[in-house]
Amino acid sequence: MKKLILITLLASNVFAFSITSIQLLYGNFNNNSYIFDTSNGGKSTLTIDHFSSYSYGDIYGFIDHSIADDKFKYHNNKTATYMEIAPRLNISKITSTDLSFSFVKELYLAFQYNAGNDYNAYLFGLGSNLDVYGFDTFGVNIYKKNQNVGDNTYQLSPFYKTKSIYNIFHIYGFIDWTEDDFLMQNQFLFDVSKYFKVQSLYIGAEWNYYKQNPHNINFRANVKSNTIQAMIKYAW
Repeated sequence: MKKLILITLLASNVFAFSITSIQLLYGNFNNNSYIFDTSNGGKSTLTIDHFSSYSYGDIYGFIDHSIADDKFKYHNNKTATYMEIAPRLNISKITSTDLSFSFVKELYLAFQYNAGNDYNAYLFGLGSNLDVYGFDTFGVNIYKKNQNVGDNTYQLSPFYKTKSIYNIFHIYGFIDWTEDDFLMQNQFLFDVSKYFKVQSLYIGAEWNYYKQNPHNINFRANVKSNTIQAMIKYAW
């Protein structure tokens, strides 16, 4: 798996498209999730993410560094770092076969590696890009998820970005849904570039919702996190 990620990264030096952003977020995480919540007050998060497409696929990755006002709810640390990297290989390109049909534009072999706070997970499966009205981007990845905390499982991961509304507002985000938990993050962003005479500057909010399914005895019941964060984002 690590070799595949390295090969994909090395192959991605000829990009058809790439975008990088830096985001600063702040919100009060005062629910009862071990993953997200703090013991007192909120937390600030600095996120750097990157997406590139190239001849034989695409790659997305991000890293979050969070600083709690006090500390995190279920451990004594004041900071936490988490990252994901997700390369995909376009099946049509590597087989020289057109696999598009109906609203399915592309099919991929999809991979992902997650790491943070003594946690890691390796995911592999299939991905797709879909043609959905009202969206600039809409895709779905389906993974087999092997992780060192919790049971191995399957994960459904839609991701999306709406078309710009009045050329100033858009929504984008993702969902990670397994049999054990559900995570959704949606960002509601206004383009304020012209007011500050810069390119690709956004302000808005991110809605972070997380819930654990109580059917699994390894998880406590009624665990959730539901928070709106203020955010500013700059992309290039």
